[in-house]
Amino acid sequence: MLTTMQQGWLSIRTRIESLLLRDKHEKKHLTLGHSTLYVLPSKLGLGFLLIAVLNFILAANYQNNLVQVVSYLMLVLVLMSLIQAYTNLKGLEVKFNNISDVFANQTPVLNITVCNNSRTSYGVKLTWQGQCKEVERVSQDAQVVLVSGRKCSRGKYPATRLQISTGFPFGLAKVWSYLEPHAHYFVYPSAHAHNTALTYEASENQGEVNALKPQSGNEEFYALNEYKQGADYRRISWKHFAKREQLLVKEFVSYQDAQYMLDYASLQGSVEQRLSAMAYSIEQAKSTQTKLALRIGSTQFDADNSPSHYTNALRALALFKNGEK
Repeated sequence: MLTTMQQGWLSIRTRIESLLLRDKHEKKHLTLGHSTLYVLPSKLGLGFLLIAVLNFILAANYQNNLVQVVSYLMLVLVLMSLIQAYTNLKGLEVKFNNISDVFANQTPVLNITVCNNSRTSYGVKLTWQGQCKEVERVSQDAQVVLVSGRKCSRGKYPATRLQISTGFPFGLAKVWSYLEPHAHYFVYPSAHAHNTALTYEASENQGEVNALKPQSGNEEFYALNEYKQGADYRRISWKHFAKREQLLVKEFVSYQDAQYMLDYASLQGSVEQRLSAMAYSIEQAKSTQTKLALRIGSTQFDADNSPSHYTNALRALALFKNGEK
């Protein structure tokens, strides 16, 4: 019963907010002013007003002028707090920069810039996904603020409404506004290290190869091998020859030359275990700039090693539905 009432109240509240806010806050850069700021007494302020009313009633009954003056002063203090808190936040500029994709075991971070060219704002609170970040002082100098959100399962999520508020100076009033950037971010599967030898395909014309190992090249040192007739003498390790009188040849590798196919169907385990293994393999390929192709369900990416390719591959994992084959 209580749950039904709560859901009904949330639905009504959402409709009222949509009606009142309209499209005023659906921007990526917002300057707070009279049309986008909302002012009400805080919980402390309401309690303060209640005490002022009780003092007024007490003074009227007992004809005590001193208590009556105190009740008036308390009322004036609340009114001044409303004006001061509004003035403190007026002119504040809030700009949405970005929100980066994260893995399921990480918290998303909202990147915004705040400044105020007309005055200095104090005690500005930025609340996003229930998490609050307070900026003590905002001046003309633009400053970047990172607001962490909540961890969530893999998928695609909207960058929900950011609330900007303050109770400065006495906490008797609350002035707030919102920023709705209409952006999205992806939560990838958790990339857990695994010992399973995943199966990769170099290309459609070649057979399968086991494990992600580097290919011959000339970019990074890989190992020392015994000298064989016909080997390039320029790659002989003369340092080892001087110490051990043994001819060894340096082997170099080039990760960029390797091309692999990462196939969801060829992996073992549950859906999340497979996706976790694939996410880890994509991250490994990204760190070595290895060309990687991906096949998951009906989605397939050709081999590539560009940053956007790895990002698109991870996003495909985030959007994968459990029912897909």
